[in-house]
Amino acid sequence: MNMTHKELVDQVSANLFKQSGKIESQRSWQAMRNYLEQLDSEQLKSMLKEAA
Repeated sequence: MNMTHKELVDQVSANLFKQSGKIESQRSWQAMRNYLEQLDSEQLKSMLKEAA
């Protein structure tokens, strides 16, 4: 998996959205994105593996 950090954040965000089926609010979506941005690439890859 050779993705940039931003691509990893996008992918994890998309997976979380698919799992929940909805976004509670724009504010909560942005808070989640901010949190994911703070994680390193290995943490994001691990989240993707767990979701698969």
